[in-house]
This record gives sequence, structure tokens and C-alpha cells, in this order.
Amino acid sequence: MQDGSLQPGMIVTQNKLCAILGLSLTPLRETLVLLEEFGLVEVKSRAGIRIVYPEIKFISENFQFRSVIELHAVRVFAPVVPREWLRHIREKHEQIHHQLGQGDLTAETEQAFSNLDSELHLAFVRSLENQAITAVYERIMDNINLARQVHDRTAARKRILDSTLEHLAIIESLEKGDADAATTNLELHFKAATYRTIVAA
Repeated sequence: MQDGSLQPGMIVTQNKLCAILGLSLTPLRETLVLLEEFGLVEVKSRAGIRIVYPEIKFISENFQFRSVIELHAVRVFAPVVPREWLRHIREKHEQIHHQLGQGDLTAETEQAFSNLDSELHLAFVRSLENQAITAVYERIMDNINLARQVHDRTAARKRILDSTLEHLAIIESLEKGDADAATTNLELHFKAATYRTIVAA
């Protein structure tokens, strides 16, 4: 998501923003209400949507809400996580870690990590088997991803490398069946991710 396609001050159409964020029009319109309330965008009739530099409060509150959901979800997930899923998710993370160790970050590796990041975190949330929570969580992630578009200036290779290592710590805890350690490592990951989004700018 951190490809520079959104910059503070630029004006985009709803269709353009849908394409950038990978959202359909109805979810985008619903999300825009909250984004405008927090001052992240200004919706101008007949002109489009003006991107505003996101406030720290917007980012921190969305990360906090995300943490509330996932820190509970990972405790539910830990006792029932399939061993095959753990092998698969570890292998994919190790592949990305190896690729980053071989040289520069490619667009393919960046996209692969984005997909893997979603797969990991959504697995926690979906273990709750609650569609309402999952829908709210996905909306929170839309907010965070939009904020990252504008705010996060961390070098992509370092961001992905750090996130991969943080994920591997969570995975190792799950492999050991240690829900407490998994929760602690997930919380550390969220703190680091929040820092990367807020402070790196």
C-alpha cells in the first residue's frame, strides 16, 4: 500500500480511491464518513475527495481497536490452530525473509508479503466465527491502510523485514501452544507497526 499513490493535498474521485484501496463503492462511501470525521479526507461535492495528512489520533485509535480484536482472537485461535496451517504460514514467511536477504525488494515480494500479512491476521479474527466482528475488523484495516498510504515513509524493505520477523515470533509461540507468548508477541508487533506508521513520517 505504501506506493506513494496518495499524497496530502491531492484530490481524487471516488472511483480512483476505490481502485487504489481495492474497495467497492459502497464500503468506500461508508468508510469516508469516518475518515472525514477524523479529518483524514475532505469530501468536496463535484470536485472529489481531498486527501489530508492523517492525525495521530486517527491512526492510534484504529490500531487500538484492531489490537482489542486480535489480542482476544489469538487466544481463541491458539488452542485450535491447525498444524498444517502453521507449517504453511512459517514456510511462506521464511521464503520472504530469504528473498529479502538476497537483495532488493521486488514488487512481487512486496505483494506476496501484503497477501501473507492479511492471511495471518485474518486467520486470528475469523477463528472467532463472528461475521460482525470480521466486518468491523476489515473496516478498521481499510482505515489503517489509507492512513499508511499518506503517512508511512518507512523504507519498504526494512518495514517488511521487521514485520516478517515479528510474525515469525508469533508463529513460534503458536507452534509451542503458548497463547500467552503469542499474545505478548502480537502486542509487540502492533506497537512496532504503530510506531512505523506514526513516527517514521
